[in-house]
Amino acid sequence: MSYRKVLLKSIAILAVLFVIRYLAKQVLLLGFHKTAFTHWPGPCRSVSPVEHGAEDMVLTKNGLAIITSGIDVAYRGDVTDPRISAAPGKLFAFNFNKPEQNATELEFAIGTDSEFSPHGISIWEEGSETRIFVVNHRQDAETIEIFKLIGDIAKPKIEHIKSVQDPLFTSVNDVLATGPSSFYATNDGYLRFTAWRGLERLLSRPWGSVVHYDGSEAKVVVGSTFEYNGMGLSLDGQFVYIARPFTSSIMIYERSSETNDLAFHQEIAIGALPDNIFVHPVTGDLWSGCTAIGYRLLAAFENIDNWAPSLVLRVRPLGTKDRPFEQFKVYDVFSDDGHIMSSSSSAAVVGNGLLIGSVMQKLVYCDMKVDSTLSRDTY
Repeated sequence: MSYRKVLLKSIAILAVLFVIRYLAKQVLLLGFHKTAFTHWPGPCRSVSPVEHGAEDMVLTKNGLAIITSGIDVAYRGDVTDPRISAAPGKLFAFNFNKPEQNATELEFAIGTDSEFSPHGISIWEEGSETRIFVVNHRQDAETIEIFKLIGDIAKPKIEHIKSVQDPLFTSVNDVLATGPSSFYATNDGYLRFTAWRGLERLLSRPWGSVVHYDGSEAKVVVGSTFEYNGMGLSLDGQFVYIARPFTSSIMIYERSSETNDLAFHQEIAIGALPDNIFVHPVTGDLWSGCTAIGYRLLAAFENIDNWAPSLVLRVRPLGTKDRPFEQFKVYDVFSDDGHIMSSSSSAAVVGNGLLIGSVMQKLVYCDMKVDSTLSRDTY
């Protein structure tokens, strides 16, 4: 056999092995081998009037949750149910102090531009002022909308302050406030509102990034990322947590308080596809609304009548102050086969109360049997 034939045969074998490896990774990632079971931490109910998603949420110090609803996932180039794009973008408020009540829609205006497709959300509280930061997928640009929360917890209102736009905002997924006008933002890719985005994802192109905006301009603080999603900040401000669903893990970066640069610290595997991260304000535990079975979520994007199983995980740090997640424990707090909660994406907790959001359907509240501030091994 000639050298040329041996070379071609070797290349063909390597190509086949590469394809097999790629397909095996996709099968594992999308969860074709998984089965979803239902396990609630206590009685749970749907919260009206949220019907078109509660993709992300934040919590004020006095127990008011602000929730984004009506994201148009078409910005990612996915094949989507037209009903998703038709859903209006809204913000809702939910009072943990009166969990028996429904959520309340917050009315606002963004100048003369009514285009609002909210995604990630963050909060900055300083003194008596509370600001809300929201990712907005406009057709012509990615923007961060900054609002001021006014009124009391019984009758909250918001007032739009400004829209922030920058060329480094390519395909923004989440925002994390670091000041009244500054924030981090994750770009989950580069291309948006085009079918080419599917090819970008298929080839696993690391065209995403994490950027920091200081109030006047943005800079890249983590480059060459792939599908980075939700973020959270440690209670002492030392670490930034970033969900990385395509590796079923959470990335931990050490933050410079002076420059806001990020340095890789650790990656922790959690065995599910995390979307958004809620940092418990008392314990520092990470709570994440996760995708339980990936291919079922894709099916739900195509037809929202297809249920996508939901999962909420709590990641408890057991390490030292400088390396809090050197050791950790993962708890399966909530799981559902899709009947009461389809396509979970976010969570927030206060005491025994657990609020769970979804990408494009309902908002669910659970009265947990175990207080979230306690170090318990069962739910």
